[in-house]
Amino acid sequence: MAAAETPRILLVDAYDSFTHNLAAQLSRYTAAEVHTIHIDSPFASIEGLLPYLPCFDAVVIGPGPGSPDNDKDVGIIKDIWHLGSSHMLPVFGVCLGLQSLCLAFGGNVERLRTVKHGLSSTIRHGGVDLFEGLGNMSAVRYHSLHATLGEGGKDDLEALAWADDAENGEVLMAVKHRTKPFRAVQYHPESICTEGSDRVVENFWRSACRWNMDHGRRTTGLPGSWRVRPREASLLDQLRHAGELPEARAVNTVQTTSLFARGLDVRRICEMLDVESKREFVLLESAATPGRWSIIGILTPGITQLIRYTAGDSYIELSKVGDEKTSRVGLQPPCNASVWRFLASYMERRKASGGKKESPFWGGLVGYFSYELGVESLSIPLPHNRKRRPDVNLAFAERSIVIDSLTGRIYVQSLIPHDGEWLESMKLQLQQEHDLSLTPSATPPPAGIAAPSSIQMHYKEACEPTIVKPSGELYKSLVRECQSYLASGNSYELCLTARTRVNLPSPQPPVWSLYGLLRARNPAPYAAYLRLQGVTLLSSSPERFLSFSRTGAVQLRPIKGTVRKTAGMTRQRAEQLLNTPKERAENLMILDLIRHDLHRILGAGNVTVPLLMSVEEYASVFQLVSVIEGAIPSPSASPTSSSLTGLDILASSLPPGSMTGAPKKRSVEILQALEATDEERGVYSGVLGYLSVCGAGDWNVIIRSAYRYDDEGDAGQWWLGAGGAVTALSTPDGEWEEMETKLESTLRAFCG
Repeated sequence: MAAAETPRILLVDAYDSFTHNLAAQLSRYTAAEVHTIHIDSPFASIEGLLPYLPCFDAVVIGPGPGSPDNDKDVGIIKDIWHLGSSHMLPVFGVCLGLQSLCLAFGGNVERLRTVKHGLSSTIRHGGVDLFEGLGNMSAVRYHSLHATLGEGGKDDLEALAWADDAENGEVLMAVKHRTKPFRAVQYHPESICTEGSDRVVENFWRSACRWNMDHGRRTTGLPGSWRVRPREASLLDQLRHAGELPEARAVNTVQTTSLFARGLDVRRICEMLDVESKREFVLLESAATPGRWSIIGILTPGITQLIRYTAGDSYIELSKVGDEKTSRVGLQPPCNASVWRFLASYMERRKASGGKKESPFWGGLVGYFSYELGVESLSIPLPHNRKRRPDVNLAFAERSIVIDSLTGRIYVQSLIPHDGEWLESMKLQLQQEHDLSLTPSATPPPAGIAAPSSIQMHYKEACEPTIVKPSGELYKSLVRECQSYLASGNSYELCLTARTRVNLPSPQPPVWSLYGLLRARNPAPYAAYLRLQGVTLLSSSPERFLSFSRTGAVQLRPIKGTVRKTAGMTRQRAEQLLNTPKERAENLMILDLIRHDLHRILGAGNVTVPLLMSVEEYASVFQLVSVIEGAIPSPSASPTSSSLTGLDILASSLPPGSMTGAPKKRSVEILQALEATDEERGVYSGVLGYLSVCGAGDWNVIIRSAYRYDDEGDAGQWWLGAGGAVTALSTPDGEWEEMETKLESTLRAFCG
């Protein structure tokens, strides 16, 4: 094998949700190619890895949940510290890596008296080795366990840095082996809020290169049997490798007409389209800032295709609006991965050009992906007795109306060839509706506007709705259970949720009126009204999960930290309450998780944080918001990423990190057990939005929402989900109050 031209680092991932941030940092500051494996895959034992170690310049052991004395939590990590001289190479450990190193050489690992998750500490060091050239620094910590050298470890290990906690005393923060090329830190150098971490990585890399040179160690090229890619193959590449990529065909053409109709209400347009009588209807509405665009998918009987998948099935169901007949498309295992390849192939065949560049949506898929679809993608088993409901619920809208609330411009669009007659007819209807809206005395106000008073009258004349909230005592006990998992090192943050059931009395108020009331009382930038394949969803979500433009710009806007708006709650007071260690830690942990999800696909250098934990005001709450942005490399910039699309990012990022906690997989497993007293989350905690034929997409997190399933038999039965992120600094009473605050913002639509 020829000598390697590019240095390589092997990163061992203990199923953490920050690992790819670390990979990106290593790539940026070492210029090495980083290959990531799990602690138990593809090598269940160290023997399988040994033949490949000569191909790497260094090994980095990443953070992870659990304990270093549990073989399932560390896998092959424990054996890396005991490699013989013929296989030895420089190793850098992070968090779990430091604890494992100390345990391997006579040290001890114990629980902290006070857990440190997402909190910053001043790191005291001597300015040598890893910390050469560094002065005072602050670092983010994610740990409930800590290592001590003890008498047994002092002969082999040397302490390099410490944190001085008021609650825990002196805590070891960095260590090196006295004779072997092993170094480790307890804090997280890859966190967005850690200072000086890049210099620490550079210092490790410099020492690793020096050790390899001093010991005459030269890396070899990777053999063909090495199957680990520096970056995952895109969905289109997977199709190409399998010979399933659709053949090149003429790109579809978007036909568009537009009009200026400032002041024409989106709900009025929906009523012009007879929304209340439609069994299938999709409105994605920007009902508050920072939202701008509203999208109505025109679902045409006999033309519009519906796509449905239930997690665990080996097939996808296809049908047409207004047609009861369905067909099935078989999926190859693992089925969840096949669903995404199916969607990638489906959209590749329907790419289009010619639409107005100002319009973000030219037609395409609209609908939702459930929380359980994301759970399935993490290879976490779902209950065998779960009800058959759509976890993928989508419609392909050939016709659409897009409203720009900023300019008042309305775009009428079609992907159906020679559809000019429909375009002109719809434009004329919209123009007439706009003209009528300018003379309100000549026409009654739309039902959506009148909804609040009409529903209030309904409740005055009938009994109150039956509302079954979660048990406060049970919820608080679950908060305490979450904290026990945090204290044992199994998670940093757990986003606990619970469902509320609302039964409306008969006669039922119109569903469209319920949406009007929800919108009026809790306007939100990512609101939606959806009736699709037996599911009705009314959303007033304030949170964007993921958007991507046709030019490759990517944005996520996680929300963590909530304060109820009351008469005495000013913005200044809200900022004081939200800029506390607890609230900032809650937001930071999800922010770092989302950076990890983006780095996993986009790699180093393509992820930024332009807004770090800023307070934003909504109709009923103040919230702490961060913005993470990325860029999908263009083919000219990165030929290896030429087939990467926004769908790849969506597929790899579910379920939303703001609804799971971190590390994501372990947290979802814990939450699945804790929330077992209730049914699955289903629609709640999933994502709702669109995937356009132009390559753009925008998806919210389904929170502050109500939904119902037609198959439950009672048209008046609705479900509302709410919850919050439990951290080590949470209190059961505080978490219950936050859950109720979020619940009330949606419940107001049902309590006139």
